[in-house]
Amino acid sequence: MKANITSIGATGTDTLLQQCARQQWFWPALYGLSVFSLISFAGARLLVDADTFWHIAAGKWMLANLAVPSTDPFSFSFHGAKWVPHEWLAEVILAASHAWLGWAGPVLVTALATAITLTVLLRFLLRYIEPLHGFSGTLLAFLTLAQHLVARPHAMAWPLMVIWTAQLVMARQQNRRPSLWLLLVMLAWANLHGSFLLGIGLAAALAAEAVLTERQPLQSAKAWTPFLAGTVVAGLLTPHGVDGLLFPFHVSGMSYTLSVIGEWKAPDFRLVQPVELWLGFVLFGALYFGFRLPAMRIVMCFGLVHLALTAARYAELLGLLAPLLLMPSVGPQLRAAIRPEIKLRLSAPLLRIVTALCLALFMVSIILLAKGIEHDHRRIQPREAVSAAMAAGGGGPVFNSYNFGGYLIFSGIPPLIDGRADLYGDDFVRRYMAAYSGDASVLQAMFDRYQIRWAVLEPGSPAAKWLDGLPAWRKVHQDDVAVAYVRAR
Repeated sequence: MKANITSIGATGTDTLLQQCARQQWFWPALYGLSVFSLISFAGARLLVDADTFWHIAAGKWMLANLAVPSTDPFSFSFHGAKWVPHEWLAEVILAASHAWLGWAGPVLVTALATAITLTVLLRFLLRYIEPLHGFSGTLLAFLTLAQHLVARPHAMAWPLMVIWTAQLVMARQQNRRPSLWLLLVMLAWANLHGSFLLGIGLAAALAAEAVLTERQPLQSAKAWTPFLAGTVVAGLLTPHGVDGLLFPFHVSGMSYTLSVIGEWKAPDFRLVQPVELWLGFVLFGALYFGFRLPAMRIVMCFGLVHLALTAARYAELLGLLAPLLLMPSVGPQLRAAIRPEIKLRLSAPLLRIVTALCLALFMVSIILLAKGIEHDHRRIQPREAVSAAMAAGGGGPVFNSYNFGGYLIFSGIPPLIDGRADLYGDDFVRRYMAAYSGDASVLQAMFDRYQIRWAVLEPGSPAAKWLDGLPAWRKVHQDDVAVAYVRAR
């Protein structure tokens, strides 16, 4: 009797799972749980970026003051200068999560945002292609964003970026105006990250496509114009207004700064790059299957390719957005070209195992996050050096390495410079880099102007060697992370 009940129970569970697997939400949900779990397991890896420190510090300042700053409250070199914290909402979220869960908080937020992003992407792709090919597409997308997968505001903008683009593409496919609720997505996006300007550009491009390709262009223009106007208005509804809208243009005009900051440099193709793998896979598929694509979508994807080749940080835009733009055309052609026997088919027992494994991974990841995560990346947090300098009488204006600025802000110490290059501007960054590179005249001028009293630098840096030769300065600490100097009183 017991054996029969067990058999019936297992059969019933298998039937239910098979019914769920035929629903378009099942595979994306299972995939999202897996992505969340795997990223959570890599928790501390998401904390390798020095900018995470000052983002959290900025969010804590806003929570404490219940305001968004319009001038710099952190550095001593630009204290009181105009500052546009265009990622203010994301910084508040990071700060609140850190206050609640410690370093597990920012990891949780980033893992959740990434999982939602890829879940929405897969859900969209499954409208047009088989699960096996949908998984392949999302895996390629993950590769393009993996190198920029850190606990910073841009990761929180990814879900909104994908939702926005997917809804616009579906509106075009159905020959209708996008739903007005999307304006709320733009409103949130504009307050989370400066990439919202890309969303406005995509809406304008798809509106132009509607006008140029529909049989009644005037009606298409009338349908899309109010939505475009609402999109711009939503983009302006931030604490910064027009300054927030112009911010991306301000950053793109900082030619020198963009040339020296790693994530803004073009990909180095002497090493295998994720964007190279993505382009190779897509080009192979396009040439092998002979896909035909709408002209405007090709132009839009060329724009994304240009961005990805201009700066390494833009690779994720290509990986996330190009599938959304192309799949309505590629999907039917791919379905027709692929043989049925290579489509994904799982037996009931295997489906049960996969589901149980994904749920188990998710539960383990939650337990790990609840236990807490240690921030053990010493290269960006010179704790011992700063403590030694303070104990030796350090204090006041400091000359610091660029990558140490975030930690100093997080520790309540005003830095000379930090990751907010948009605040400091091209001229100051150029002078700082000349000084840090050992230009004695620029170093002396900067020390005199800002009355530098102590320094915390990366070991072996030219600026540190310059300080070694000055009798008025003494070295108070050195390890593999940082070297600290204090000026004699």
